[in-house]
Amino acid sequence: MAIVPIENLGEIGIIKDIPPYQLPPNAWSDGNNVRVLDNAIKKCTGYQEILATCPISPLYVTALASGSEYFWVACGTAKVYVHDGSSWTNITRQTTSTDVDYSATAAENWSATVIGGVLILNNAIDDPQEWPTTAGVAAAATKLQDLSNWPASTTCKVTRAFKTFLVALNVSESGTDYPRLVKWSHEAATHSVPSSWDETSASLDAGEYELAQGSAGEIVDGMTLGDAFIIFKEDSIVQMSYVGSPFIFSFRTLSPTIGAIAKNCAAEFDKGIFFFGNSDLYLMDGQNIHPLLPNKLRRWLFDSIDGDAFSKCFVAADYAKKEMLACFPTIGSTYPDKAIIWNWHNNAFSIRDLPNVSHIAYGIAEITGGRTWATITDTWDTASSTWGTRSYDSVLKNLVLVDPGNTKLYRDDYGNTEDGTNMTSYIERTGLSIGAQGAPDQSSIKHVKAVYPKMEVSGSNTVNVYVGSQMSNEEGVTWEGPYTFNPDTQSKVPCRVTGRYFGVKFESTTNSDWKLHGLEFDVKEYGRRGSVTHS
Repeated sequence: MAIVPIENLGEIGIIKDIPPYQLPPNAWSDGNNVRVLDNAIKKCTGYQEILATCPISPLYVTALASGSEYFWVACGTAKVYVHDGSSWTNITRQTTSTDVDYSATAAENWSATVIGGVLILNNAIDDPQEWPTTAGVAAAATKLQDLSNWPASTTCKVTRAFKTFLVALNVSESGTDYPRLVKWSHEAATHSVPSSWDETSASLDAGEYELAQGSAGEIVDGMTLGDAFIIFKEDSIVQMSYVGSPFIFSFRTLSPTIGAIAKNCAAEFDKGIFFFGNSDLYLMDGQNIHPLLPNKLRRWLFDSIDGDAFSKCFVAADYAKKEMLACFPTIGSTYPDKAIIWNWHNNAFSIRDLPNVSHIAYGIAEITGGRTWATITDTWDTASSTWGTRSYDSVLKNLVLVDPGNTKLYRDDYGNTEDGTNMTSYIERTGLSIGAQGAPDQSSIKHVKAVYPKMEVSGSNTVNVYVGSQMSNEEGVTWEGPYTFNPDTQSKVPCRVTGRYFGVKFESTTNSDWKLHGLEFDVKEYGRRGSVTHS
């Protein structure tokens, strides 16, 4: 009999593309609603509705800091509303005091960018929209309007700011599509939108360029990376660099085969750009493009995506947690209901559920009604959210989830439930063959008498522990349990499990929080022949 320890349980994360019996001991073969934190595995925190009673079914939301004001702008199929911290206001464009509804679709969705302090919204069908400012400050009383000086009879899939230029990607002119065309404006002054898009004028910096070389794919999106602008096509990536007159910009191919899966599928962070590609999740550092999922979750991800709804995939960055979320609709889902979480500090992956969201934004998001040090009732032991130094949540940034089906916006990282409903969270490892000597041994029969979890559970709550076994890697896992475990009163989970392979699963289904740091197994070997079950 020997005690076999397994430490650093958050070092690798979840790997589903490799058979469990081939994984390192501290890797996980399955899990959901968990994240990697401090080299441990932790239950994902919950989310709760904010900015209650959204007047429209939102498809997209973006935050805007303007002067001393902080706004959340929610975009639907026909109308756009803004929340100024106290109430919602309709800012849909108007003609003679009548709303001129938009024609946005869930398939295209919206995109947002800011140039010179002015918010620009685009839904790929209507003219791009600007939110005019007064003395550089936006106001809820001001309506959106068609982008000033925008060329007539022209639309584009995406507009993005780059330096002092506004860039239009995948353009349609007078009903003719130019899916590989890049247009850029003349430079914009501070607190202003561009004064012209006239590419024929020799006195202006406006221009256009057709990305016809290299690949036939359409332009999907673009993003600033340092001093360059990265253009994502369906099947390639092009770098756009400022060179000044007379050409203004130069273009070079970074990859002739890797592209982005959809719009809003890239996010910049301190290591470069993380993006959801056409065949992997990737890290781009400006020069090189690194695939992140091979031999981890790549095959599982692309087997899970609904082929009819892949254009709704998107990426969200949670900078506070050093996490990227690659959000996607699983088979049969209309909107993304699942996300792969990449912790870029640990380079480890985990998985979580989403409430059928069409977009996720990042910004300051307070729970309706507010929470202050004087009114909060959580204890240090049970609170799961980040603590600030002023009015609770008033300066902290979080993810905001857009749920069009329920006409709701949620703030992530709040409590331990899914807007009041208990979530199921679990982490699982099967295929362990570690013997009494601490080394993998797939030939010997092992008997596991106990599991010693090194973990924290909030309050006086418990977790369910299952212990499993297999006599061969071809048969299913036989699970024993659940065994209830409370680390406040217990040090081990007693069990009687026999097999060549064994496994363990930790699960919670209540309003609780937990964090798993390490494991120890009480293992005894029974030789290398036969399949006798010992007790």
